[in-house]
Amino acid sequence: MSYQWSTEDNAAAGIHVRGGAHGLTVEYGELESVAGALEETVGQLTSLRSGCMEMYLLLVGTSAVHIHAREAAGAAELVIKGLSRNQQELEEAAVDLRRAARNYLDTEGRLEEAISWLAVGVPAGIEVWRRGGGGFPERSVSELMVPPFDGFLIEKLLERLAEGRFGELRPIDVTALEDSGAPVPLAGSARGLLERSKTLLDGPERGVVEILTVDEGERRVRIVTLPGTQDSGTIVVGPNPFDNYGIAEGRARDSQYIADAVADALRQAGASAEDAVILVGYSQGGIHAVNTGARLAESGEFSVEMVVTAAAPAGDRSTPDGVKVLHLEHYQDWVPGADGTLNPDTADRVTVTGRTAVPADASRDGLGPAHDLDLYLELADQADASADPSLKDSLGYLAEIIPPASIATRSLFSFSRKPAPTPSKNAAGQAKRAPSPAPAPMPSPRAPSPLPAGPGQ
Repeated sequence: MSYQWSTEDNAAAGIHVRGGAHGLTVEYGELESVAGALEETVGQLTSLRSGCMEMYLLLVGTSAVHIHAREAAGAAELVIKGLSRNQQELEEAAVDLRRAARNYLDTEGRLEEAISWLAVGVPAGIEVWRRGGGGFPERSVSELMVPPFDGFLIEKLLERLAEGRFGELRPIDVTALEDSGAPVPLAGSARGLLERSKTLLDGPERGVVEILTVDEGERRVRIVTLPGTQDSGTIVVGPNPFDNYGIAEGRARDSQYIADAVADALRQAGASAEDAVILVGYSQGGIHAVNTGARLAESGEFSVEMVVTAAAPAGDRSTPDGVKVLHLEHYQDWVPGADGTLNPDTADRVTVTGRTAVPADASRDGLGPAHDLDLYLELADQADASADPSLKDSLGYLAEIIPPASIATRSLFSFSRKPAPTPSKNAAGQAKRAPSPAPAPMPSPRAPSPLPAGPGQ
């Protein structure tokens, strides 16, 4: 007997699952298809009923002279009545299905509109502020409060960066580190991938990206793990592209330079277009993972198969069709809501929201106790253990391309922003001040710009 999904099962596991191949949007899309098929069947029944009516009239005309003709006419009359009844029932069913689908989509649209209007009601958000962990707001609060201000703040930040007040977002140099090549045991699961973010977080290096290569299945797999925010302790743009200004690049520039650097690192690791590429990121790293996945897929140089994010605001970023995306979020963590919207409910994107309470003694450092990576590792365990069909479909892919007890080869790459050019000097030996470039236009998060082609293309 096949497993049937129920909200009670997910609630018992402390999670809520949205989207995926068995999500509501996909299910209602299938209802539309079924309604269309029913309407087509109604048309066929109508034609069949017309044919039976013609035969009935012919038989009625001859029934007066032949008893068998009368019997046949009676049978044809019963068939016509049955077809008429079935036709009416199918027509009603098709109408009901289309009405249900329209009502659902209309409700979704009105919900999004209501959220955008509620966003101006900051006092309403303050009322539920305490529901987050450790005095921080929960995710729904940031989703309500961000939309009116996010674009404005990012635009102002870009203007300041363009003026050189805080430095400049620049391209990134990629250098392979000497301690690459170490073997790493790897599990094809949500926790197995997210543990790589934990390894980077606990490591002493900063600005380091990891690429694991699994060459044990039918296809070589490259797993790229991008670190979370690494505070530089200064208010200017530093050499580490994952400092606080890395968030600005992810949100305002769709990770333009990070994506270029990831492509460079993949080339240095020997990746080819046939390899399956998986991108993993926690917090800021998740923003870059989604953006980079879209850019790499658009370039066609690499085959991006999956993106896994944890505690990352990425709901307003588009992902290519066919690329599986797994979002891990916690309802008491305000950071994933900083995009001001829910993650899309599509066949390729699954969002798992943790519902387990944040421990009362959890640390309140950083962005709040609900943003802690260890809490998300527990959430990954819950996702791996879930029998939800959308999750099983998404995580089943990981288990398929990363065989059990796999041993991956580890490659580490140092990412460092290129230094600003040295200003030239005038005849008096004074440094010339370069004119400030015009502020860059805000790119659409729904249409990231293409990744430059690699050498030789």
